[in-house]
Amino acid sequence: MLVLVMGHRRGLTKALEHLDVPYCIWNLKPIKSKTKSLQSFVAPYPKTKDELLKSLNNNLKITHIIAGTEEAVTPASEVRGWLNARRNPHNVIVLCTDKLKMKEYLSQAHIPMTKFLDATKAAKPGELLNEFGMPIVVKPRVSSGGRGLKKVRQESELEAELKDGMMLEKYIKGSEGSVESFIHHNEILFTNITEYQQLGHCNLVPATYDKELCQKILELNSKVIKALKINWGMTHLEFYQTESGLLFGEIALRPPGGYLMEALGLAYKLDFWEQFARIELDLEPAFKIDSTAFAASLVLHPEAGTVTEITGLDKVKELESFRQIGR
Repeated sequence: MLVLVMGHRRGLTKALEHLDVPYCIWNLKPIKSKTKSLQSFVAPYPKTKDELLKSLNNNLKITHIIAGTEEAVTPASEVRGWLNARRNPHNVIVLCTDKLKMKEYLSQAHIPMTKFLDATKAAKPGELLNEFGMPIVVKPRVSSGGRGLKKVRQESELEAELKDGMMLEKYIKGSEGSVESFIHHNEILFTNITEYQQLGHCNLVPATYDKELCQKILELNSKVIKALKINWGMTHLEFYQTESGLLFGEIALRPPGGYLMEALGLAYKLDFWEQFARIELDLEPAFKIDSTAFAASLVLHPEAGTVTEITGLDKVKELESFRQIGR
């Protein structure tokens, strides 16, 4: 067995090392942390099979490909196809990556969601504002973490956003959260609901919602996964709570960012990177949860510019609840 990790995540490579599984890494940027990678590639992901084979050492017989980051999901699926490795159907990967195609498909499966539209098929800005109201959310079809998202409030600003690769959504008034699921042989083995206590900054694991709401969230999550026919892997589904009920936001077939994997590990006392690796390698995962606690990831985003100094870390480390700091 030899794994090609596309999109380095240290938790993933540490899990492979713990499982004694050899691996190589293909990453878009230089890797700062030390790894036990047999070979590392720092380059754009291959666009053809010939390009892939020219880069790989002939002695490297890749058996599995694992995508660790958002940018690697689609290229990893293509590489799996070229090397005849195990994979979900490629159309499933596309649906979990392209938000417009995702919502067009899931809306036909009667998944509740806000009104949306391909930006290139939009009517006149004035008519759009009347139909969607203000603000109108404009976002890239392929992105994550709110990157590239804009809230347009004026007709004069909207026209410039009606371009290829973008989509429009009606603004949602409500709170957000997510569901992390591990799927093995067409069965959801484990789910966690994450509460976004402060959007973009603080995530709480597990959520403190009441039992009835949690049940509705899990039902929505299950319905989406079944509609997409996801056979295996880890999913990260985002939802909205509104006055009129739950709305689907989007789903990704990959581990989440925002240090959620680390928070999951602290909350459930389990190495979730290892469980992810096991599922990707078609090994039996071990979701034995003996006890739970609450854990939170707090992400501080500085304003634009260069960070020259960080103060107050000593006081943070003195907190009884403190566990780790990542930069």
